[in-house]
Amino acid sequence: MQTWPRPWPDWRDGDPGELHKQLGWPVEGALFDVEHNALWHPSWGQRPADISQALSTAREYLTQAPKMIPVYAHRYLPAGRGTYGHPVLSIYQTDIIFYGTDLANYIDHEFTAPGLPFSPDWSPPPMVSFWSEFL
Repeated sequence: MQTWPRPWPDWRDGDPGELHKQLGWPVEGALFDVEHNALWHPSWGQRPADISQALSTAREYLTQAPKMIPVYAHRYLPAGRGTYGHPVLSIYQTDIIFYGTDLANYIDHEFTAPGLPFSPDWSPPPMVSFWSEFL
């Protein structure tokens, strides 16, 4: 998978190719798991026996999954309207975990107060489809 030479995306002056890689990281990670770790989402139907066909089918379905926007390295928020207050997700292939209850909590957790990013009684708001199913 990818290394992070510049973990903060530079939306104003960044290299378009690097930004494209960061935007594509969640999908590429899921495809890696399709190829190497037998990932197959039930909504995709029966998995093709041929790996190239399986990857093609998975890629087609993944284009319909909500776009995730990089915040820092492999920490993501969903794109678009109606995503205010969504938990920050750490996405590494399909190993997906909460990394903050929202953007402010994530920044605090990641850079000033390491440890559990939320209280044990916190319950997440409605999740972004597909990606949150791996939590």
